[in-house]
Amino acid sequence: MNKMFPVLKREYMTRVKTKGFIIGTIALPLFMVFIIAVPVFLALFKSEKPCQLVVLDLSQQVYPLLISALDDTTTSGARLYQLSLWEVTPGNLSIAKTELAKKVDKKEIDGYILIPTDVFQKNYAEFYAKNVSNFEQNRTIERAISSVITRIRLERTGLDPIQISQMVRTVNLKTFKVRAGKEEEDTGFTFGITYVLAMILYIALLLYGVMVMRSVIEEKNSRVVELVVSSVKPSHLMAGKILGVGAVGLTQIFIWVSILAFLSFYAGSLVTSIFSVPAAEIKLPSIPVSVLIYFVVFFVLGYFFFSTWYAGLGAMVNSEQEAQSLQMPLIMFLVIPVLMMVYVIGNPDSTLSIVLSLIPVFSPIVMFMRISVQMPPFYEILASIVLLILSIAAMIWLVRKIYRVGILMYGKRPNLPELIKWIKYG
Repeated sequence: MNKMFPVLKREYMTRVKTKGFIIGTIALPLFMVFIIAVPVFLALFKSEKPCQLVVLDLSQQVYPLLISALDDTTTSGARLYQLSLWEVTPGNLSIAKTELAKKVDKKEIDGYILIPTDVFQKNYAEFYAKNVSNFEQNRTIERAISSVITRIRLERTGLDPIQISQMVRTVNLKTFKVRAGKEEEDTGFTFGITYVLAMILYIALLLYGVMVMRSVIEEKNSRVVELVVSSVKPSHLMAGKILGVGAVGLTQIFIWVSILAFLSFYAGSLVTSIFSVPAAEIKLPSIPVSVLIYFVVFFVLGYFFFSTWYAGLGAMVNSEQEAQSLQMPLIMFLVIPVLMMVYVIGNPDSTLSIVLSLIPVFSPIVMFMRISVQMPPFYEILASIVLLILSIAAMIWLVRKIYRVGILMYGKRPNLPELIKWIKYG
């Protein structure tokens, strides 16, 4: 067993000293900080330039109420949507649209709204602008027009305008996540955090599994392995490679998790102190320690499961080109949970999510997603971990036999009967 540690040390040290490892370790946290912080900063410092809109009201009823409906203001108190009425009739509508299109093109106005004569029957209005990709602005205008149309319809029934304004008031839905008997407001951060961490898990498992395979193939092609196995058992060589590369991954994951934990606890106060923004306006995601712990647990177990496969695959082939087709099933086992991500996050307690989280090839990612979104019963987590450990033990027993023979075999890639012979011989 002592002969395994030099292999482990060599695999670890040759990788952690590379520029790729250092850059990757720093780049991912910076990227995560970027995707979390930028939306927050953009929301705090978004442009408040007044929007100049012209209204073509063929109904002759909507415009007066639309002014009060679009009553958003900037921080300085100015109206965000500045409306003006363009007198128009169905007969000269095309002329008016042509003139307004020229004004939009010259940036004299930001756009214009067309209220059709039959808006109460057809339930649609039209918005023309140089940029119609501002979905928040589009929704605001749509809601304002809808509320005005609803109000006019109710007024026609003879109801009091004050009563109408109370009736048509919209309700804002605030979402709160209940965790460990406590409630905290959640505006979609759980989905975002789960998605990001699950993607990191997917990339890390794939990246480090392939790294093990490449290491085996490189040594096999350079014939260095013939010298190594003269002093180290093939099983110890395989274990050293898996543990060495795994230690590299664990080092990187530990750094990432530490940064995530720091950001989770202190990002809000840092933003408050740096940008002088009231703490009440900062709503950054908090990541429970238990989620970070399970992230590490399922990375370690998932790594051992897939890297063992990749080590055996590397021993079977002579080049990375040969490995491309053989590793597709392994890649698909990692891709399927990613494809199921939205479903699992939205339905963590569904039968399909539970079943997938117990199947070892899917459980490292799927069970973690369930834990991150809504903590499942402990017995389900334990069952997933136990099944994964048993599968790892079975994989090590099987792949060790393949590795022992395959690491010294060159030439043609083995077919299934030959592979069975390897297993029997090993």
